[in-house]
Amino acid sequence: MKPLVSVALALMMFATTMSRAQQRSADGPVVISFPRGFDTRTCQLKYFLMGSFGGYGGFVQPKSQVSQYEIETVHDGIAVEKLKAFLYCSGNQTETIAFDSLRDVAPWKAQLQPRPLGTVRFSGVVRGLLAQHGPVLNVDVSYIPWWSCEFFGLADCSLGGWTVATTPLGPGNRFSVALPDFARDAVVSSFKNRGEFVFRILQSETGNVLYELNLTGDTSPLESLPVASAYPSGLTFEAKLRR
Repeated sequence: MKPLVSVALALMMFATTMSRAQQRSADGPVVISFPRGFDTRTCQLKYFLMGSFGGYGGFVQPKSQVSQYEIETVHDGIAVEKLKAFLYCSGNQTETIAFDSLRDVAPWKAQLQPRPLGTVRFSGVVRGLLAQHGPVLNVDVSYIPWWSCEFFGLADCSLGGWTVATTPLGPGNRFSVALPDFARDAVVSSFKNRGEFVFRILQSETGNVLYELNLTGDTSPLESLPVASAYPSGLTFEAKLRR
């Protein structure tokens, strides 16, 4: 069995002197450790498990003040046979882990070695908003990692996306944000579909979605912006009231 681990995750196998029985009975999780003081609040860990139970996709909720994330190796009382996962933490490149087989594998831990990821400046203007006299409105930008379907080997994967940027809507309904430069992310850029950004208007106090934003002239049903290495300035969005 050859575990495939991203080069930035330093694999640290636990002591191999433990007996075979100990290895087989140690149904502990796969553990990803973070450097001391690393901010894990923005980390997204998504995984797909395979075994006699079929397939199961899941994720680990972002947490603060933790030193490690864990992935289960037993699902519904049944041993996981194969495992794939990816980890993204804000400001850093994506990391992946893949095991073709978990049989006879000693418990192990992987130490994250962060690789910085730059940003791409994006600016836009919103049209079609109703008059607002209440709380400040925020522009929320989420990232949808469509490449994960190919990575997990799934025809359809609905693990969802996550917020990568939020900024107040400024005068003239203009905004500017720094988006992660996924076009230069080693993992993301290795896939044909590198993902898309989705824009929405949120009420700042409640976080409720008020409007969906669609690029002017864009007929995409997803109303999204593909990942790119650069964008024209001042792109126009049409606001569609959330129903």
